[in-house]
Amino acid sequence: MDIKHATERIFDRIYTAGEEVKNDLPNWVERVIETEAWKDARKANGDKFKTVGEWLIANYPYGPGCGQGRYAIKYDELIVLCDARKELKDTLIRYRPKMKKGGDRRSKQFKDSIGTFEKKRKPGNSRTYIEERLQRDHPEIWQDYLDGKYSSARKAGIAAGFIKDSHDPAIRIRANWNKLNKKQRKEFLEWIKQN
Repeated sequence: MDIKHATERIFDRIYTAGEEVKNDLPNWVERVIETEAWKDARKANGDKFKTVGEWLIANYPYGPGCGQGRYAIKYDELIVLCDARKELKDTLIRYRPKMKKGGDRRSKQFKDSIGTFEKKRKPGNSRTYIEERLQRDHPEIWQDYLDGKYSSARKAGIAAGFIKDSHDPAIRIRANWNKLNKKQRKEFLEWIKQN
């Protein structure tokens, strides 16, 4: 497979909408991964790409430019498009480019130009956030998650210690303690002493 042709095709699909994207983009990405054509591509400085994820987000013409632009499909959106293809999805997750630590590194001029319309994504319990955090901060648990040791990203986050287990009885008691009135608290403490 010619990497230049594949790069152009994927680039076109990343900046397109509709059924063509849903069907054709995963097909092209899968072909490039299966044939390992991405290994023939070079960065601007002439070095080889280390992973397919690194190649997918590289600016055109060095890579398809996934997520590079206002209307381009982002890497995580590409993963969602590949939901029906477990092996392809797992490969994209495994080689997802590492997220940099730290805050917003865009220039002040750029931040001023976008105004107040852009909302900053807050950390939380979304699968995407948990997977990014596992990959960046807990690589051994991330690998266990990819290998299927954890049935969900949330359970892997709990094992890593940055997600609280809401099913933990101690957490539930603490959460409900403030809802009790004085009489109920007193009854509860007496009940604990008896048991």
